[in-house]
Amino acid sequence: MKPDIKGLHHDHIDGSSAVLDVLDDLHRISGKTCAFASADELRAFFRNTHQGIVAKFAAVTSLMQNRESLSLAGYAYGRRRAQEGYRYAEAKFAPQYHLGGGLDLGGAVRAMCDGLWKAQEEFGIRILPMICIGREADPDTGVEIAKVVLGYDGAVALDLACDESEHPPEKHLPAYRLTFGSNVRRDCHAGEWVSKLPAETYRERLLKNIRTAVVDLRCDGIGHAIPLCDDAELISRIVGEGVRVAGCPLSNVACNCIGDVAELRIGELLDKGVIYTLNPDDDLFLPTLPEVLEACDRAYAFTPEQCRKLEENVWRGAFAADVRTV
Repeated sequence: MKPDIKGLHHDHIDGSSAVLDVLDDLHRISGKTCAFASADELRAFFRNTHQGIVAKFAAVTSLMQNRESLSLAGYAYGRRRAQEGYRYAEAKFAPQYHLGGGLDLGGAVRAMCDGLWKAQEEFGIRILPMICIGREADPDTGVEIAKVVLGYDGAVALDLACDESEHPPEKHLPAYRLTFGSNVRRDCHAGEWVSKLPAETYRERLLKNIRTAVVDLRCDGIGHAIPLCDDAELISRIVGEGVRVAGCPLSNVACNCIGDVAELRIGELLDKGVIYTLNPDDDLFLPTLPEVLEACDRAYAFTPEQCRKLEENVWRGAFAADVRTV
């Protein structure tokens, strides 16, 4: 049985299928020539994003270096998700990758938000911008991004993305600490990928990053959290504090983090009260949410109660206060 999911909690704008809708326009605005002959060629280029992730995403982010291109990308994202039937989306975007045309961090965020919120108004989809720190940035840059986020007083959220293996969550504790006591909601990619070696400590190192995000960064949400089922105490804390877990099962498979979606033990997490949600991650080159739902249905055969929880968790775990349910 498959749930009917109407919202996304883990969805990167520059890795979304909406990029294809405006790829020609982005090249025109940037003055660059497209290096790919087809969408399939672009997808092939991105395979295994964990290898040179920032450099690979530059194929898209390099086209979004001014106000016009960023607003266009945001608008296209909102339009595409609304057309696909979603009513809510948390749209991830890292401003540090969009400063080549003279924008500062605040200007890049404003341009993207303008496009997202224009689409929200025109197409009736609620969009919460998730402003990410690309974790390879130095801590001072992270703090500057957090200051921009604070200026929106909760209308946007803070996230930490990209290379978890080399840049664990505690690196950007100063940025997160700046938001404590504010209206800013905090998310973090954690428990997605670290070095496979030494193999005997692999899952524990992933768990350590999840704990750091929950305890030290005081996150309201965690992206991925692959080995969460290994730690009953951490599960209890996450349930008790209402921390949302935005899973991306087929992204984890495609990036060789797990061999099968069954390894995530999603049914157990749902039964234990975790606010777990299903997401695509980057459907420009990774599986779409309908494909995620199909794979999870085969692996888990979710019960009607589990499907109900997956549907309700979209709203229970939403960062936007005007749509969040208790």
